[in-house]
Amino acid sequence: MSKYIRISNALYNEFEAAAKKDKECEFTYLENKDECNMKSKIVKFLNINGSEYMDVENGARIRLDKIVLFNGEDTKILNHY
Repeated sequence: MSKYIRISNALYNEFEAAAKKDKECEFTYLENKDECNMKSKIVKFLNINGSEYMDVENGARIRLDKIVLFNGEDTKILNHY
């Protein structure tokens, strides 16, 4: 797996705010160079060996730096570095 690329606090706060609302979110993320699309609620956040992840209601675990679209927004725009 590729090295984790830290995301900005602003982007993390967007994910966290969505989790607190307990509403279904839309994600597009990269998995083995393929784009995957999903709708699910965010359940919790984890830090595993220095990489940040979110667990979602349907059982998936998504690495935060692999999310390219979040609720229709390009994460590059939300990633304020």
